[in-house]
Amino acid sequence: MPQKSPPTPARRAVLFGILALAYVYVFPYQDRTNNPNENVRFFMTAAIVDDHTFAIDHVREQWGWVNDAAVYGGHAYSVKAPGTSYLGVPGYWLYRQWCNRSHHTFDRTEALWMTRFTGSILPTLWFLYAFHRWLARRGGSPVVRDAIVLSMGIGSMLYAYGMLFVSHTMSAAAAFGAFMILERARREGQITGWRAISAGFLAAAVTAFEYPGFVATALLCVYALFAIRRRAYLVNFGLGALLPTLSVMGFHLAAFGNALTPGHRYLESEAFRAGMNDGFYGSGQWRWEAAGGLLFDLGYGLFPLTPILILAFFGFPKLLRNERTRIDAIFALLVPLATYGLICTMNNWRGGWTVGPRYLAVVYPFLGWAALEGARGLTRFSPRATAAFAVACLSVGLLASGGPSIYYPHLPEGITRPLPQLLRVLVHYDFAPYNAGSYFASMFGHDFHGSLSMLPIGLLGLFAVIFAAWGERTLQDRLAVFLLSLLFGSWMLTPLVSNDENAESAAQATAGLLGYWDPAGYDVAARIEARMADGSATDADYERLPRVYAGEGRMTDARAAERRRDAHLAPEVRGSLDLGLPPLQPMQLELPSPDEP
Repeated sequence: MPQKSPPTPARRAVLFGILALAYVYVFPYQDRTNNPNENVRFFMTAAIVDDHTFAIDHVREQWGWVNDAAVYGGHAYSVKAPGTSYLGVPGYWLYRQWCNRSHHTFDRTEALWMTRFTGSILPTLWFLYAFHRWLARRGGSPVVRDAIVLSMGIGSMLYAYGMLFVSHTMSAAAAFGAFMILERARREGQITGWRAISAGFLAAAVTAFEYPGFVATALLCVYALFAIRRRAYLVNFGLGALLPTLSVMGFHLAAFGNALTPGHRYLESEAFRAGMNDGFYGSGQWRWEAAGGLLFDLGYGLFPLTPILILAFFGFPKLLRNERTRIDAIFALLVPLATYGLICTMNNWRGGWTVGPRYLAVVYPFLGWAALEGARGLTRFSPRATAAFAVACLSVGLLASGGPSIYYPHLPEGITRPLPQLLRVLVHYDFAPYNAGSYFASMFGHDFHGSLSMLPIGLLGLFAVIFAAWGERTLQDRLAVFLLSLLFGSWMLTPLVSNDENAESAAQATAGLLGYWDPAGYDVAARIEARMADGSATDADYERLPRVYAGEGRMTDARAAERRRDAHLAPEVRGSLDLGLPPLQPMQLELPSPDEP
């Protein structure tokens, strides 16, 4: 039978060591993509610290144009909810002060890393720590509990948006943070003044991070009426909610002349402005494509990319039947349902370039709690199979959501199967994001780049799976759970690694990204090109380069490499090579835009 006791300090330390290493090892940053979802928030943070204003005109003059801006009164402003930009101020200010005092040259990329670390990564890790402790108090299998926390942290879209300077993971953390405080207050029948203030602050912060979060904010405020029994502490809850509310209204008033008007009415992009002026800020009629795609699409759907949440279908009925948890479960279910219903009526429900359904971020921890309760019910019938299923789901989440998160956490819509269409190409041809391994190796004069530099985080993912399975009591149970999880995981991964009818257009999208990859110069083709430039290339290099470009889908480059090969190699060798190569048709590739409001 699975262990029911709380996690030991050592096991908890290992779990959070895994999470912390996963968040700090990689720095997925593509400067030339100019992702507006992150940059416009970052520009506002810089404007607050450097220029003491919300207007980003001066920042755009320095760093270049970025989309997702609203223009009002002759000035440009971020159109995003301001919470994330506020949260980045301390980290950006510290970096700016350090540069001034140490006479270090200010670097925008370093400033962004510091802002991400203090404004996204640390709050996300803090939330995951609290979430794990909260789940641990509910008992159940440690294998399932740890698999859920690891799935939330590094096997879901929360991983991608917990590393970037964006709002989605923060909105989820704020919503469930408020829920955890209120649930404890209702269960214990008491609450302190500071906890009531914190719950109100977090509930209102959901909307301060993400405007669609107003649904969760409203439901959490109603839930507070059931959870907080003393009126005096309800006043505290309201006072806590005032700070995020007033900070948002103050931004609206200063930027757009009306405390109740966000910048979507003044979007700089005419196309986006027209979309936002359609219905209630882009929300109108029900869209069945959204209803199915957000949940079940194999490229961006919630359940295929984080399958452990399927257990929530078993958990919510169990919670609703239990009189002690019924009220909590009602609100825990209403938040996902209401949020999902709102997003299904939005004309930009897909969210542009995204890992998973990013507008549904707030629902993940609520489903995570229900998943734990669902697994507790199933464990009574088959403990090993339930634990193995949870570990298998963790494995799938690490690949399907964690893989894109660490490599390229803003997938174009044309990539419909990220694992075979993008991740396979990146790994095979040595494309890798900035990471700690290559950074520290370069400090000591060593070359540690490409896919080799991603080996440590790959091993960390494997260790996370083994660690979760090792929550069982006996070695026999551990091995049984691990081996059975391989069977379940292989079955669940099969549709995700199989290509689809969109393979050709996906290859074009992937090829476009590779031409703008950062850091540049370390992939297979770039290294061969460098050897050709300095005269050290071999005949094998000339033979290989066309095949590399063709494998990446960069057909124009492949044809050019063929011509260079033909000019370099002897006629008799060239003839034998021509017989083995498929004809390559030139194709002009363009990088699409990730812009979205």
